[in-house]
Amino acid sequence: MLDSHSEDDIEPESDEELFRNPVCYEPAGRNLDLARGDLGIPEVPGLLATLLSMRGRVPVDRRGLICPDCRDLRGRRVAMYLVQRDGVWLASHYRKPGEKPISHESDEHLARKERVAKDSEDHGYRADVESATPDGRARLDVRIKGDNGIVLGYEPQLSLQSARTMRLREGFRRRADIRSVWDFADPDHDGLGTVPYVRTPNLPASVIRVQKNPIEVRDGNYVIEEVRCSPSGAIARCPEKPYDPENPLSDAYCDRQHLILMPEHQSSAAYDTSKSALTLTRFIVEAAGGARVPFRRNGMYGWLPSDQWDRYLSANGPEEQSSSEDRSAVRLGDRRALCTEDRPATEVRNEPKKRYESRIVVLKTREVTPQSVLPAIDASGQPIPPCHICGKPASLRNAEDKPEHYSCRQRQGAPS
Repeated sequence: MLDSHSEDDIEPESDEELFRNPVCYEPAGRNLDLARGDLGIPEVPGLLATLLSMRGRVPVDRRGLICPDCRDLRGRRVAMYLVQRDGVWLASHYRKPGEKPISHESDEHLARKERVAKDSEDHGYRADVESATPDGRARLDVRIKGDNGIVLGYEPQLSLQSARTMRLREGFRRRADIRSVWDFADPDHDGLGTVPYVRTPNLPASVIRVQKNPIEVRDGNYVIEEVRCSPSGAIARCPEKPYDPENPLSDAYCDRQHLILMPEHQSSAAYDTSKSALTLTRFIVEAAGGARVPFRRNGMYGWLPSDQWDRYLSANGPEEQSSSEDRSAVRLGDRRALCTEDRPATEVRNEPKKRYESRIVVLKTREVTPQSVLPAIDASGQPIPPCHICGKPASLRNAEDKPEHYSCRQRQGAPS
């Protein structure tokens, strides 16, 4: 049994970890929504007050808060407790005094860190694994000391994280003068484009650890393209002309050439068979040496050669400044983040995600009616009203009664 402690005597996890931790209330078997006053369990009135009243009186492992990811993915019961940050309640893992921090890393995640650290050192750059930023707000998976004072933070991100959480984590690093390289394996990850990133294949740890095996960079590296501003071109409208909502097509094109940012795999460079593919090793070395730099434009992030970025800025104006959204981006009700540092993409492939279209400029696309807005119809062709619980299209299974989803009926205590 754990000793009873005041929360003042317990060292919580870093802010970055706290913002991505889910927490389960074991007696109810449900995850809490810490952004709500009733914690998402209205049938237990005063639950927050009850949990807070246990502080200093009830041992942490008897308060009923556990980590659902450690339970589901690792078969471990890890107690959690509540921590307040700027008026917001978050959940931290508990460990006995003297215990090592809980490992949130899979073998694939460890392999990526080891591989990048070794490759960096082989090219003359010092690399430290698991290095904290000076303010203690973030922990870098790999800290690489580059040329001319550049500090590169390599962050393999295989777990499911919301875009807002990714922006907050990136904000911790940017305020510490870290150039982050977020490495995603999932092509549908919400973090794509919201932080300086690359995308690499989802490979097993045994393949990653062999240094002679190249790891291809498939996305996140950009180039500049010169395109003509015309109705038959790739640009939807001239970026130098103000938009007039009363006459949207008026003077939409100037028939001149513009420099635009384009993902390399979608550019004309992708058809150059004489050019070798960009590997993660070469990318890291170039970024540490300053030959490749992160950029932010129109709210999107990526990397590109420094000489091309200078040319783009000369033609299109100064670099976009970051805003205060880094500090206030995360709202707990919007989080889909996990406490695990990573999670194989195969485990979350069937979960709903917002697909990211990797482009900086607005390109012409044909209009397609989303499937989600097509009305559901029964066997006679009559429309089925939406579910009265969640508002989404109802299934035919329950159309004869009040239209509602099977999962919604279970949530409301209805018979299945």
